This record gives sequence, C-alpha cells and structure tokens, in this order.
Amino acid sequence: MSHAVIGVDLGGTNLRTALLTTDGDILQRHKEATIVSDGWEKIVFRIAQNVERLREAAVARGLDIRVVGVGAPGVIQMNTGVVVKSPNFPDWNKLPLQDELKRTLRLPVFIENDANAAALGEHWRGAGNGISSMIFVTLGTGVGGGIVLNNKIWHGADGMAGEIGHITMIPDGRPCSCGNTGCLEMYASARGIVQSYWEKASGSVPEEFFKTMTSEKIYQSAHAGDATARDVIKDMGHMLGIALAGLINTLNPEMIVLGGRVKDAWQLFIDATREEVMRRAFLAPAQRAHIVPSLLGDDAGMTGAAAAALQRLDE
Repeated sequence: MSHAVIGVDLGGTNLRTALLTTDGDILQRHKEATIVSDGWEKIVFRIAQNVERLREAAVARGLDIRVVGVGAPGVIQMNTGVVVKSPNFPDWNKLPLQDELKRTLRLPVFIENDANAAALGEHWRGAGNGISSMIFVTLGTGVGGGIVLNNKIWHGADGMAGEIGHITMIPDGRPCSCGNTGCLEMYASARGIVQSYWEKASGSVPEEFFKTMTSEKIYQSAHAGDATARDVIKDMGHMLGIALAGLINTLNPEMIVLGGRVKDAWQLFIDATREEVMRRAFLAPAQRAHIVPSLLGDDAGMTGAAAAALQRLDE
C-alpha cells in the first residue's frame, strides 16, 4: 500500500486540513472555522475528526497514512509537542497537543509552529523551492515568520526563532498581546491595519462604519481610490520594510516570501517596503534578497506541516 500524509494548519480564524502524497501533492482539503472561544478540548476534538475523515478518504484511494503534522500557533516545545503558550488561544497553556492527538488517532503526530510550517511549505513546494536560505513572513490576523537556513527550519535555542511580528518598531507604541509595545504585528497585521485606518479616518466617517471594518475592506477601498486607505497600506509597507532590512542585515537570505491576506494589497505596499529595504540594509544583501509573494497561499501551512512531520519521522 502506498503512503500519504495529513497536514493540519490551525489558525486563529480557520482550521485547515489536507491529505497529501509524500511528494507534497494535495489530494483533498477541508476548511472550517476555528472558533477559539470553544476552548482547547473542542478544537482538538475537531482536529481529530477532520484527520479521521481524511484517513477514510486515503483508505478509499488505497493509501496508508504515514504521519500527521500540525502547524499550531504559539511557542512549541519541539521535543514533546507541548504548546507552551499561544497568544491567540488564551487557554492553550502547556497544552500537550501532540500527546492528545496521538492518543486519539493512534498515529505518529508531530507539532510545528504554524508560521514555521508555512515557511517549510513555501520552501518545499512554493516560491522558495530550490532556495537554501529564505525568510517567510505571514501577514494575517497577526504577523508570523519562519526562517529556513541551509534547507532546514531554524528553531533557535528555545524553539522561538522567527517571531518576526514581535520585533519592536516603536518603543512606546501600541500595546501588543505579547505584553510588549510597538511590535510590528500591531502595524502590519490585519488588526493593525484596521487600527491605523481608524486613527487616520476617525472623525471624518461615521463611528458605525468602524464596527464592520476589516483589512479586506480597507484593501478594496484603497484599490477604489480611497486616499486614507492608500496611506494606511503604504505606511504598513514602510514598517514592514524597516523590519525586513534588519533581518536581511542579520541573516543575508536569498529570498523573503510574504504570505497572508495582505497579498491582496501587494501593489499598494511593496514599493514602500522595497524602498525601506534599499535605504536601510547593506547594498549587496539587499539586492540579493528577492521579496516575492507566496505561491501556495492558504495551502502553505498544511503543506509545511506535512513536510515537517515527514522530516521528523525520518530523523
């Protein structure tokens, strides 16, 4: 019987699950709302349910599941698969996610940080294919990142490498859920963009307008010619460029891949981002580091979670 792998991408908004070949081709995928307020037990139960459905689909195709990989948000103990802390999941404190799923599924399970998983996915089957060193930055509900050095995820001493969203941009800036102030996440994430728009447009539009405001609506307004929306997205691009310049000087990557919903506004911010990189980073590494959009989109996390699990299984 041929083998397959299941990749899970657990986000603050959506829970995505995919059945893949061991070469990374997606055979079937599923998406549903995460519903963080349900608590960890119900979320873990739904993850297991979705894996079981895909395992049944695999059997129908004559495939045997070799391993399950889960990309989860937060600080992960790599050797145990324990989620130490997850800012967007308040009750996920020292949660033994790997053991909970292994006990239910009776399959090998490995946990990876969600942004690291997405980085590995882009490196394996996306924009970074064939690149030995790259940085992946995901711009969604928050700002995450993953660093690939010499074809492997760089986890750091405590498994926390790649927390790009928590680089301090403004020392006394906006409070962040991590406990710091002025983090990149508070200016370049979806919620940061909404807050920036509110600060710029407050007083010029009805307050009711902001109750349904989303980053996607701001992107749409910018494309339609809204000057305030355009300024907000351009400002976000400058902030992002300053952070990337520091990363380029530190790590000298071949490529930086940007993923997440902000891709919808790519043409509105990328010039500002590249301008800051060229202004602030050393010339040679700045010219070398190609800044490109993600190719896998929403599939990156699932693909990378599968890749991480296969790598760990073979170690």
